Amino acid sequence: MKNSVDEEVIDFTAEYTHNKPNEISDSTILASIGIVTYDDSVAYITNLEDSFNLTYEEGDANGIVIVGDATALIEKKLGTTGRKPTGRK
Repeated sequence: MKNSVDEEVIDFTAEYTHNKPNEISDSTILASIGIVTYDDSVAYITNLEDSFNLTYEEGDANGIVIVGDATALIEKKLGTTGRKPTGRK
């Protein structure tokens, strides 16, 4: 079962990569949808965090290989800040 953060990350990723949300899942490998280089990953994570009103910090993109990794990062940062997901901008 997906939670709202899960769904928001998938929706964001689909829009960001010009795919349909039903083509993206937590196990989707970012390289398979065009997020190939480390710089691509930094840009993706920066934009994703911005959509949750979070701030990119050096190293946030490290180890992000699948969509589920990005979801886990967002959930961790939301928990750290004590914020609840408010939806994308």
